[in-house]
Amino acid sequence: MLQLMMMKFEHVFVGVNVSLQCIQEENNTVTYLKNSTSDANGMYNIPVLGDHEDDICVVVADSPNEGQCKEAMPNKSDRIILTDNMGAASLARYVNPLGFMTQTIDSQCNAVVHELELDNLFD
Repeated sequence: MLQLMMMKFEHVFVGVNVSLQCIQEENNTVTYLKNSTSDANGMYNIPVLGDHEDDICVVVADSPNEGQCKEAMPNKSDRIILTDNMGAASLARYVNPLGFMTQTIDSQCNAVVHELELDNLFD
């Protein structure tokens, strides 16, 4: 259900800085850092060199410079596995959507909650 709400309020963010950061878990050392910027479709691509099997790699986006969505949504599942030793046929990896929150409630929220019948959950 949350995914449906996200899609209804989806906005494309152009020019947002996105970083891939890999950290060695044992000593919290950054082993790889690569930056990119979202394009006109809100998409980005970060080519990665090397194998990062022993690293924890995450993708993080800076807050957009314009608009109401200034705060990055917390995402506990933003880790990405960057190794050839996982059995995946493709070298491409995909991360969960990166989202941003507004400081105020959107006027469309009540209609979406009603449409999804979330207002009747505890009746």
